[in-house]
Amino acid sequence: MSIMSNRRRFLQGTVVAGGAAALAACSQKSTDEQASDAQAENSKAAAAQSDLPGTAWERLDYDKVKEGGQVTLAVSQLPNNWNYNQADGALKDLSDIRKTMGFLGELKVDEEGKVTLNPDYVESAEVTSEDPQIITVKYNPKAVWSDGTPIVVADLIGQWKAQNGTNEAFEAGITSGWNQIKEIRQTSDEYNFEIEFSTPFADWIQMVHPDVPQTVTKDPETFNKGYLDQPTPSKGPFVVTNIDKTGGVVTLGRNEKWWGRAPKLETVIFKVVDQSTQPQSFANGEIDALDIATGDVLSQAKNRKDAKIQTSNGLTWTHLTINTQGGNGVLADEKVREAIARGINRDAVGQAVVGPLEAPITLQDNFIFMPGQDGYEDSFGGLKYDSAAAEKILEDAGWTKNGDVREKDGKQLALSITIPADTKSNSDRAKQVQSDLNKIGFKIELKTVPTDAYFDENIQPKNFDLVTFSWVGTLFPQSSGLNILYPVSSEQNYTNFDDDATLKPLNDAALGELDPAKRIEASNAFSKEVAKHFTVIPFYVTPNIWGVKDGLVNYGASLFEGNDSHDWTMVGFKG
Repeated sequence: MSIMSNRRRFLQGTVVAGGAAALAACSQKSTDEQASDAQAENSKAAAAQSDLPGTAWERLDYDKVKEGGQVTLAVSQLPNNWNYNQADGALKDLSDIRKTMGFLGELKVDEEGKVTLNPDYVESAEVTSEDPQIITVKYNPKAVWSDGTPIVVADLIGQWKAQNGTNEAFEAGITSGWNQIKEIRQTSDEYNFEIEFSTPFADWIQMVHPDVPQTVTKDPETFNKGYLDQPTPSKGPFVVTNIDKTGGVVTLGRNEKWWGRAPKLETVIFKVVDQSTQPQSFANGEIDALDIATGDVLSQAKNRKDAKIQTSNGLTWTHLTINTQGGNGVLADEKVREAIARGINRDAVGQAVVGPLEAPITLQDNFIFMPGQDGYEDSFGGLKYDSAAAEKILEDAGWTKNGDVREKDGKQLALSITIPADTKSNSDRAKQVQSDLNKIGFKIELKTVPTDAYFDENIQPKNFDLVTFSWVGTLFPQSSGLNILYPVSSEQNYTNFDDDATLKPLNDAALGELDPAKRIEASNAFSKEVAKHFTVIPFYVTPNIWGVKDGLVNYGASLFEGNDSHDWTMVGFKG
């Protein structure tokens, strides 16, 4: 898992500050009535969720896609470092741009999330020894970087050395996996080699092809600062032809050195559009696709007559994270954390948030797998909203009411939820939690901080009691999910919870077990163990909803197929 700021990481556990959508106004019904209604609605929604497709875009065979054309898409900012592997470069916007340039193009992903290798890049790769774990790889000798130099094993060796953590001068955004490689050695020629791991790594398929050439990783200075203003070389169907910093526009054209199937589009444009104005830009026809996260945005997107709304299953899940060292020591009490978990009406939150999106929702009850993903099961054994049970847990643990607030040993159940300014969805979600917990004897206050200080000054240094934001699941759930909860030193673990003796063997098995069934078993054992301690309370999963211009095919809403990898030779317009 990446060792970096979670505001930036996309593939390995992105934080989406504020989550998916704003909460609707509270009902005037009683809490129990709200819970009953919400649970009934969510039962229907969960059934409907299974009917959502993994991919919702309009499919068209390559030969039927129109030759030529231009697609214009929005990003929130230009990259501040084009080296995606450097800590400052791992922005979602950059990953979107670089997918057209072959970023993760060596992986082919189907609608169900099955990952195979793309023969345009890797002709073969297989485990030829399990003890030690050795992967034998053969590259496609036709593959070249956009400057014409061949893609060879030396490029992968350069990336491994830059990202394995042994040289701290390389400010690598992710070391996981790379730090488990013992050696990469060439065999018959520069296209054939072996990767030997020091410890088993089941997601080795992520490690077989370089993202950048050895010229980018040759020294720390080049790796960290050599690509602040220029893109790293492409290995895909498109290449950057112009960067307009003043206008905030990146233009990509066909890569003349691309050896694979020719892309259908002539040009791809990424333009900087503020998130608040993206819906209007889409409605005005200024951009061709829009990622829809709120009911208001959905309403605006519907105003565009020459576009359609696509809805697929999603990967974003929202939660409440508890700092076990926060709250003046109150949150160290596991019974307090359990009361929080059982005292929050997750069903009402989910319905209120996703209802305006006109899409079904389902609650998230696993820390590794997403609903619909192979291996998913309920880690909590049925975490239901029950305010009476939550109050009894507190009473039995010695937390008695003094007026409206419970006390024990001179301490009050007084906590704060830290929220970023001007992020309505985060604020409304926190207000729902505040309302639920105050009813059972907590004194919850909302602490608003500047948006740009939310992570850097509060979450990252663990300067909070409670926070609510979102994570994004991936094709590689163990590599991306475990680091959120283990070890306590992980820069993506904000809980301060330490149970190394129990979690380490489960973590190691989930990461290293090569047998798929045993790996799922270990992953769920890890998830269930974490669930026992109530350090992170998962809420709901949000579907992917996109507005897409009529005629644009093979692009849009997708659970897996268009996220971690994408075939940009297929994107284009109907003839």
